[in-house]
Amino acid sequence: MNWMNLPEEYRKGKFAILPIAYEKDVTYGKGTSKGPEEIIAASKHLEYYDCELNCEPFIEGISLLDSVTGNTAEEMIDNVSNVISKNKNKFVISLGGDHSVTIGTVKGMEEVHDDFSVIVLDAHSDLRDSWNGSSLNHACVSKQISKKHSLALIGVRAMDVDEMKFVKSNGDVHLIQSYNYSLDKVKEILPKLKDKIYISIDVDVFDLSFIRNTGTPEPGGFTWNQVIEILELIFSCKEVIGADVVEFAPVDNFRSEAYSLAKLVYKLMGLKF
Repeated sequence: MNWMNLPEEYRKGKFAILPIAYEKDVTYGKGTSKGPEEIIAASKHLEYYDCELNCEPFIEGISLLDSVTGNTAEEMIDNVSNVISKNKNKFVISLGGDHSVTIGTVKGMEEVHDDFSVIVLDAHSDLRDSWNGSSLNHACVSKQISKKHSLALIGVRAMDVDEMKFVKSNGDVHLIQSYNYSLDKVKEILPKLKDKIYISIDVDVFDLSFIRNTGTPEPGGFTWNQVIEILELIFSCKEVIGADVVEFAPVDNFRSEAYSLAKLVYKLMGLKF
């Protein structure tokens, strides 16, 4: 298996896909460990040409790295971090797995980049101190990231009152909830973040009319076009250093969703291209 079923000469280069088949102590639905393989399988049906961006990102080369996981969260984080740091000259897009994998990808980025902010597109704030007895749970990922990085959360529509108190008390955590979202609000936040940006996309940021196969789908989410316009804005004014797409749980009638998420990954490459 390789990304987009590319000819051999295009399987090395600027871009890399890192599958992270890790899933542990999820909150509701299960199946995110199967997300990477289904997105990769769907990618072979993509067009090479992105007509919206007028480019063919594949010509820069797209390698598919070996899948990474771990028996514990700590092991997974170390394994992911090592792979990210070893591929420091590539633009790596990681595929989860539950959202805790982002703790590992960000740790790897810290080995390569001195100073950066993180933008998370997510239906949930993930700012809990611990969940199911672990501070490395998917419900804690943004809280862990906020300890070292300024952070923007976009698309949130489900959170605990203590998480909201944390946001209000922390000037380096910026929140845009889905029900009062506007692109102007994103424009207001971006100058408050570092020049370098890492992007994490939890697929539950999309409305459940578009993406149903995810651990905890929330109504009132974003459309495809809204997410793309947010990404276009970020890439236009920041240096994006890497990204991930997480929490896809392919269980039921998921082929169109897998294809759409493969296209989202390729769109990230096009925007970087």
